[in-house]
Amino acid sequence: MAHVLFVVPRFHTNLFFATRALIEAGHRVTVLAAAESTAMEDHSVVTPRVLGDIPARSAVRAALEAAAPDLILLRNSGALSKEVGRVARRMRLRVVGYNLRPMTQVRSLRKRLSLWAQGRPWERVTPVPGLDPAAPLDPAATYLPWPTAALPLPEGAERDPAAVPVRVLCVGKLAQVRKNQHLLIAALRALGGGTRVRLTLVGSTSRAITGADGDHAAFLSAEARSNGWIDIQGDVPFAAMAALYAAHHICVLPSVGEPLGIAPVEGMAYGTIPVISTDSGSAGYVTDRVDGLRVDMGTPGALEAALGPLLVAPELRVRMSQAARRTAQTELSPARFVQRIEALLAGT
Repeated sequence: MAHVLFVVPRFHTNLFFATRALIEAGHRVTVLAAAESTAMEDHSVVTPRVLGDIPARSAVRAALEAAAPDLILLRNSGALSKEVGRVARRMRLRVVGYNLRPMTQVRSLRKRLSLWAQGRPWERVTPVPGLDPAAPLDPAATYLPWPTAALPLPEGAERDPAAVPVRVLCVGKLAQVRKNQHLLIAALRALGGGTRVRLTLVGSTSRAITGADGDHAAFLSAEARSNGWIDIQGDVPFAAMAALYAAHHICVLPSVGEPLGIAPVEGMAYGTIPVISTDSGSAGYVTDRVDGLRVDMGTPGALEAALGPLLVAPELRVRMSQAARRTAQTELSPARFVQRIEALLAGT
């Protein structure tokens, strides 16, 4: 069996199912991270080794010598990824980049030379397929969507598919305007608000994030105080998200400038219907109007038009919920992820 080493800025929640799947399949896994862990992470399967933002070359070499990995998946993690890339090159270890650029984004020779100078590989994996089926694919890229799976739930924890009001979930930083929670609130209000739908907002309340906007966070708080159908839960640990996904009919990702957006994909494992902005990388995971919906957030009224039929047609929710769960259990399953990694290891 192989040893796969991930180099990441931090242990994002999407690594949980990926690392667990590899270990359960008999592979070894190591995670090197640049940033310290947070309370939102789950290290019950793998504990990342934190080398810091500017690691010593000797520490990087010692880590790679101890792991002796068959494959290094290298996410851009500042100085850590550069050191790993350079040391791994000298050790003749196989390094494959990991980024969120679509399969349809073909890089130039100039970019290839730039990556080489930085100690970063040309070959890459990406979980973002791109939305244009006619566009040429990057020959150096391999499609590797992150897996999802349902965590155990107490009996009776899942929602009634036909229940009213319909429960909608939105996961995104509460102080970033680009997450567009305000547009989701406006769309749901126009569709009946609390008589037909309830909204749960989950996300970091930190003002220290990139692009933080205190006015936006204050607006969301005011909306929740004055509208009983809006609930803000703030930061929710990874393990607790399972119950939220299972209790909601729909998970909306209305944000723009979103490289991936994993929450609606995680929700699919529980039959939660994903409604994803076409400006988000995970929109390519969804077959529109089959196992989810893609929405052009740049078109006025598009979100309201997409959500409207789901709120009034229980049979449509049931059908799309079942399709979302099937997609999670097949194309986005841990077993399929392991197959893709093993094919990458084999060079096929």
